[in-house]
Amino acid sequence: MDFYTLRALAGEWDGRLTGATVADAWTQSPREATLSLGEAGAVRVVCDPGSPLLFRAAGAARQRRNTADVLTAAVGGTVRRVRVAERDRHVFLDLDRGTVQVVLFGPRPNVLWTDSAGVVEQAFLDEDEWRGETATPRPAPVVGTPDAFASRWRPRRTLAQSVAGAVPLLTRALAAQAVQRAGLDPDDAPDDADLDALFHAVRAYQAELERPRPHVYWRGPLAEAFALVPLASPPPAWRAQAFETVDAALSVWARRSLGQRAYAEAYAPLERALGTAARRRARSADAMLSELSEPSRADRYEVWAHLLMATGNAPAGRESVTLADIVGGTGDPVEVPLDPARTAVENAERYYDKARRTRRARATAEARWEEAQAQADTAASLLERVRATTTLAELREVQESEAGVLAALLGQKGESGPAEPFHRIALPGGFEALVGKHARGNAHLTTRVARPHDLWLHARGVPGSHVVVRRAGRQTDVPRAAVEAAARLAAWFSTARTQSLVPVTVTERKYVRPVKGGPPGLVRVDREDVVDVAPAAP
Repeated sequence: MDFYTLRALAGEWDGRLTGATVADAWTQSPREATLSLGEAGAVRVVCDPGSPLLFRAAGAARQRRNTADVLTAAVGGTVRRVRVAERDRHVFLDLDRGTVQVVLFGPRPNVLWTDSAGVVEQAFLDEDEWRGETATPRPAPVVGTPDAFASRWRPRRTLAQSVAGAVPLLTRALAAQAVQRAGLDPDDAPDDADLDALFHAVRAYQAELERPRPHVYWRGPLAEAFALVPLASPPPAWRAQAFETVDAALSVWARRSLGQRAYAEAYAPLERALGTAARRRARSADAMLSELSEPSRADRYEVWAHLLMATGNAPAGRESVTLADIVGGTGDPVEVPLDPARTAVENAERYYDKARRTRRARATAEARWEEAQAQADTAASLLERVRATTTLAELREVQESEAGVLAALLGQKGESGPAEPFHRIALPGGFEALVGKHARGNAHLTTRVARPHDLWLHARGVPGSHVVVRRAGRQTDVPRAAVEAAARLAAWFSTARTQSLVPVTVTERKYVRPVKGGPPGLVRVDREDVVDVAPAAP
């Protein structure tokens, strides 16, 4: 999200949210935090480095399961003011007891709770690293004259990139809009660019952004773009929808974008896996059909057997014999291979047996081809159904209605898309252990999946899997039986599984830190308990 959009949004929220009380704050996905403001709706923050979002929803009911408390110090506070940092992408919700600071740029977007001096007391993500620090805004330089613009100008690959580098408040998308308003192509090379004309186009566009006219652009049911002011040259297939407020436009755009993002994450691996399954089964069916199109050897074996039984003049010890084809009535010579250790009758009986076995094998092959062809047709049909979906609800309907077929075609990936890099194993008391499958799976599980107050276990001092026990909140008590069961799994999925007793580290995820520069899965534990358990397979 760009500075101009955040400034316009903060300006609208300053009136709308003032006086509202933070009733609750939670997360139900690894990078999304929600602050409920009662009748004023809910502020949602998506801390995705690739596409961060800040928007307000009319209401947000907290799920009973799979949620965790965050920014607890803000709960009960009353909003006094909403503001944006000077020329920087920090949004502040000033409460009567502190400030919620939303940082929406860089590789680590976050939501922070700070005291009156701006010192971080709690953080949505990476709390241990942020506590005691400050997230100080850094105002972008003012580029208000042609000379200042020219002094910052550095030719880059395209005009849009060059303009964005000269005017830091402009994202590349905004810079492209400014270039288009100058009558130029944003993708052109910046050679011999008219800097004076570009500067005045930028200033005119910035003046437009001061007077928001928010639009969401649609291509069919898909939300393609949000714009604070109308786009200069939207694609012909896009339909523009105007909104009265930035708040309303962002609410529609963000919720639809999240839905489309979830759809894309579910669709891509399923479509890819089904495509692979359809191609493999089609190739297998084609190969079987090609083999079946060859003349059956059973008829040849049977003719040889008939000739040997009719003539009977092939004594043992010969490797072949040439006989007249009296079976076909042509009289043409036919060379019949023989087993030298057998008589003519014994060779004939061998060929009768081979003819019977070949016919049975061909019948089996035909049945296998029919099955393979049916599977190929099923995979192709299901692939077309998946490709015809446009929403997550439609995709889920296909997955649920065809769960059995997907399982047969794709194995365990059928119902849930790509295989997760960790095992899911039930524990006593209704809890679940997540067990890393490999080094990268360990790293993904610990840094991307586990929440700060989830339990983290690992066989002490030896290589092994990271084990995480999810907790609904920091107050959730994991019974001793579940902890010991998870510890036995950590011992089993380690190089110490052959020992009779294995010490296992048990701690909260917030005390586990990846070792910078180390291989995937290598961590440092700042605080731990140790339990001794006997390894046990799941």
